[in-house]
Amino acid sequence: MAKGTGPTVTTFQALAVASQFGISLAVSVVLGYFVGQWIDGHLGTGIIFTLIAVLLGLVAAVSNTVRLYRALMRKTESEKLGADADPDR
Repeated sequence: MAKGTGPTVTTFQALAVASQFGISLAVSVVLGYFVGQWIDGHLGTGIIFTLIAVLLGLVAAVSNTVRLYRALMRKTESEKLGADADPDR
């Protein structure tokens, strides 16, 4: 990769994003499952609200991870630009 082609992410940062995705996916899907089961039990609607809640949990986990990744890339880019502007850094 050529020098200065874009922001770089450290291994630790990449692992943090990956583990955050796994944790938020598990929590949001499980929470969606239980909320959906509770709603279905009260309304007697089979599994429709369970499926909807699980899918909403999945979408929430993915969007949260994308938001975190974009913030990380903005931070990395701003640090890179700051390092390029300050030769003493």
